[in-house]
Amino acid sequence: MSINARSPRNELFQELKPRCVELSQLALRDDGSSGSNKALIQSASQLLAILQHKCRGLDQKLADYVFFPISQILKRKQTYTDRLSELSIKSLRILLEYGWKDGIALELAKQLLMLLTFVVGGVPGKESAPTPEELLVEAYGALAALFRDLAGTPGGAASVVDAGTIPALGHCLAVVLEGATDGPAAETQLEALITLEAIWSCIKDVQALSTFLPGTVSALTKCLMPSTGQRRSRKVIIKALNIFRYVLVSLLGDIKTRNIRNQKPSASNKGATEPQALTTSWLKATSGQIRLALSNVIRLRTHESAEARKALNRLCITLLDECHDTLAESSAMLVETCIMLTGIDDDEDLVDRATSLTDLSSIYPDLVDLIKNSVYNWVTSLPRIMQSNDEAGKLSALENLSKGSLLLQGLNLESPLLHDALCDSLRDSVSVTLDTLPTRKPVQDSEFDLNSQAALTLATENASTTRFKPVLMGKESQKETLQQFASLIDNLGSRESQMRMASEMLEYARSASGPTLLASFWLSSRILRSATSKNRDLDEFFESSLTLSDEQDVAGQELFSYSLSLLGKDNEASPDWRMQTIALEVIADTAQHLKQDFRAELVDTLYPVAKLLGSSNSSLREHAITCLNIVSKACGYANASELIVENADYMVNAISLSLDTFDISPQAPQVLVMMIRLVGPSLLLYLDDVVRSIFAALDNFHGYHRLVEALFTVLGEIVLVGSDSKQLRITNDVSIAHRKTKLHHSSMIDIASLIAAKSSENEETSYPPEKAPHTPWKSADELLDEREVPPPEGGDDETTSMEIAKAPPTKTYVMLQSIARLSQHYLTHASPILRVKLLGLVSISSTALYKDEDSFLPLVNDIWPVVIRRLYDEESFVAIAAANAVAAICQSAGDFLSTRISAEWVELMKLSSQSKARFAAEKKGKGGRGVYSQASQVWEAVIGLLIAIVGNVRIDDGMFDEVLELLEDLLWQREKLRDALETVNSDAVWLVLQWMGKNKRFDQPVAEGFTFARMDMAVLV
Repeated sequence: MSINARSPRNELFQELKPRCVELSQLALRDDGSSGSNKALIQSASQLLAILQHKCRGLDQKLADYVFFPISQILKRKQTYTDRLSELSIKSLRILLEYGWKDGIALELAKQLLMLLTFVVGGVPGKESAPTPEELLVEAYGALAALFRDLAGTPGGAASVVDAGTIPALGHCLAVVLEGATDGPAAETQLEALITLEAIWSCIKDVQALSTFLPGTVSALTKCLMPSTGQRRSRKVIIKALNIFRYVLVSLLGDIKTRNIRNQKPSASNKGATEPQALTTSWLKATSGQIRLALSNVIRLRTHESAEARKALNRLCITLLDECHDTLAESSAMLVETCIMLTGIDDDEDLVDRATSLTDLSSIYPDLVDLIKNSVYNWVTSLPRIMQSNDEAGKLSALENLSKGSLLLQGLNLESPLLHDALCDSLRDSVSVTLDTLPTRKPVQDSEFDLNSQAALTLATENASTTRFKPVLMGKESQKETLQQFASLIDNLGSRESQMRMASEMLEYARSASGPTLLASFWLSSRILRSATSKNRDLDEFFESSLTLSDEQDVAGQELFSYSLSLLGKDNEASPDWRMQTIALEVIADTAQHLKQDFRAELVDTLYPVAKLLGSSNSSLREHAITCLNIVSKACGYANASELIVENADYMVNAISLSLDTFDISPQAPQVLVMMIRLVGPSLLLYLDDVVRSIFAALDNFHGYHRLVEALFTVLGEIVLVGSDSKQLRITNDVSIAHRKTKLHHSSMIDIASLIAAKSSENEETSYPPEKAPHTPWKSADELLDEREVPPPEGGDDETTSMEIAKAPPTKTYVMLQSIARLSQHYLTHASPILRVKLLGLVSISSTALYKDEDSFLPLVNDIWPVVIRRLYDEESFVAIAAANAVAAICQSAGDFLSTRISAEWVELMKLSSQSKARFAAEKKGKGGRGVYSQASQVWEAVIGLLIAIVGNVRIDDGMFDEVLELLEDLLWQREKLRDALETVNSDAVWLVLQWMGKNKRFDQPVAEGFTFARMDMAVLV
């Protein structure tokens, strides 16, 4: 066999020949039966399998040979099933893609054009069933391959637009555009778009393209317009954008339209005699229509797909470059879209990145003005957008302006006009945001937690937060808006420009009021923070003259001073509590910038910040805690507690100075309580001046109830901490106990033991007999000297030598004593809460001061008349506190109160009887509160008082009997009460318990020769 016979082409021919012959015979003998149709499908499938497997071996002649049996089926398409038609179109598509790729017969091409168009769109004027989706996809693919073959065939492009083919071409293009816009599936639409691209690439005649341009642009615009009714797939949108770009550039590129744009009106009129001539008027009308189409297409700049936005960006960049003069009317919207899509391809490699707007700006100077205009329009419209409730619109506007500012910075385009407009716009934008928010006033609690809740929070691990909660745009829905606003601030030009803007904002704030004041101050702090964070690493290596840190320090110091002045004001005096929260953020930023150098500023800063821990506004308190955490970390302290402890002297001096100048702020007492709790007893040594200042303030402001309560809360905290401190102890401390002890009755065994012990002692100390001394114990001179020495003046030698001078009381002791003595003047205050606090202070003081009786007993003498009267207070909880206070005094003073208790006894027993009666009545009633009722609590306090009196103070028998009678029903229940009464008269207590039957069983004694009388308890009682 020859070589030619063995060539791949001949082998493929030999393989195709039987399949083609068989298919031709079956098509010719087809009688329409199902068996015949099945045989055709089987034969066509076998032929398609061979073509798919050996497609690369096809040439034009083989394609012509294979096409003959396929054409037999396509001619009678209407009589065959869709499956057989699909197999035939698939085979034809392979022939077009591989067999006729180097050229196709023009007549055959025209026939296939009409045939495939009919397959896709049906016969014009006749109704037909919808074409299956699979068949549409293959038919569109075959059409695309056909036009690519014509483009490579000599004369093929011209034959498509000749007079005989133009109607078929127009119908084909209409069918393809319909498939692109209304195809049943994304795959169909994508194949239709590919076919449209092939058609547009094949046609070279500009006149024909201009004829098809309106329909093509209209269809592509419809395909690209965002619609809720029909969502396009990402691939379809990207393909449509690429084709739209190719269509516009191929016909309206500046190179294509250069001659038309240079035509004179006369030349244009002369050319009007030609049909559909491309004239200047046509170009103007077309560019106007394209502008309308582009205004709809560029809405894809907010599409969720990044690939779609990239394709749109390439479209705009290409039109600005290649259609710069032709589509000049559309340049503004194209530039605006490119700015919005700036950075869309930053994730790509540098080599793969396409031309950007920055690149085009260096080529076309007019684009620079368009960029400025777009940014200026965004700047002026920002306040209006920020006033709306559309958060998505706000995000978009802020993001666009941020990208525009960044682009201007990259192009080094900074103008004073734009700078001023940007300042005003930012300030107005924040102001309108504040106006739209509901006014939030600080919550003024009627009784704020003066037990220093802030200090307790500060001392726990929960206070470790170092991130401020946003005060402006603080809602959850505004979180992204705030982040985008911060991004915009970061892109406001160079660091020098930012510092200039921050200084201008602060200067404006000094003379502003209302929302603009808050907006200017907030913007100044934010802009300066952004400027500080830029090139922070470079500042550590270069001189300040190179990095502009001197100007930055000046601007930062001005902002810091202004913030510190705001913190020095009271909440009521401040125009807006949010100003102080921003001031706290400025303090924290300054501390983070200066680090340990900020310790020098703690003298003026620490107290104003800590003072806000006592604010009634929870947001201020949280900001103050966060600020202290940041400052402590920046200054090198372990936590905020250590910061306050190490710098307590600064704060004490500040508080003392405020009190001395009668600058009474409601937070100062709470800060002082917090400091005492954090620092502990060691701080009390520095509070002498503060206590004196508090006494002076109480004298001058005693009519202000809440202030007096706050100041006494501080004094109470001093007493509470001081009572447990080692600094309270006296040098010659003596153990003093006023608790009565039971008398011990000696038995016969005890007496016998005592005698035996005495006898043993005498035996041990007896001396053995001794011989008479032979020499005197002392010489005569020594004895004489002893007689002549006079006895020392002042008494016994031993007593004098052992006497030790009493040490003066400690500073802490004197402080607590003064506070306790001062409290008597306020125990008649109108506020019951204050009276309770003072009585508690008296209780603690008594327990702490009683060991030095020379100082304590005069104090008791001073405060007793006022304290004892509080037992009869109208408020139950005050009477309870008074009972506890008197009980504490009884335990501390003991028999010193004997006469005073006797003088008060009648009223005291009357009060006790009334309390018991009220308790019994409440207990018998229905719906009572049990042990939580006022009557029950008052009665329990009275019981405790009586126990303290009986157990510590000397009373006569009549008073003891009254107490025993009043409390007899409780003797068997309460061991503490029983022990106190037994200490005074155990026999009486035993007798009462015996009468009540609560003692152990008492058996009548039995003895031989004696008869004991039966005990009659009634007679004994």
